[in-house]
Amino acid sequence: MTTKHGIGVTVISHDSESRTSVKGYDGQGTYLRDVRYAKVSLSQLASLTRVSSHCEQFIKYECYGSVLLNNNNKYGWWVSRDSTKMPYWGGASGNGKCACRMTNSCANPSYGCNCDKNDYVWREDSGLLTDKTKLPVIQIRFGDTGEGSEQGYHTLGKLKCFGTA
Repeated sequence: MTTKHGIGVTVISHDSESRTSVKGYDGQGTYLRDVRYAKVSLSQLASLTRVSSHCEQFIKYECYGSVLLNNNNKYGWWVSRDSTKMPYWGGASGNGKCACRMTNSCANPSYGCNCDKNDYVWREDSGLLTDKTKLPVIQIRFGDTGEGSEQGYHTLGKLKCFGTA
């Protein structure tokens, strides 16, 4: 347990915290990584999020010629604890959006994510997931890394919950 502004924070580790390469997966969501949490069951995690006033989990995708949500043609997503495909990224809410869409700072304003520009420049979409009814992330999925130099890296932070509901 750590503290945030003097409030106790429960921090749960998992096996997918390291920056991990995604290459060689062309179809939508063909790369998949199941997230396994340390010494705790999914029902215990659900209880933790229920009794906490706030929970968050950082998620990041670094891309090179690899799209992420691409408006309605999604190649990447995360899966919620109730096994629902979540079509938005950290720092955003709403279908097909990333944090840059919320701040009007995407590399191409026609898209909801930096990675969706789909050029051969390293880009990143990242932010906090904060819907405690959906957390924690139990799986992450990606695609569009199967041709030539297309590639990506994902990073998923620890689940952090604090405050009493």
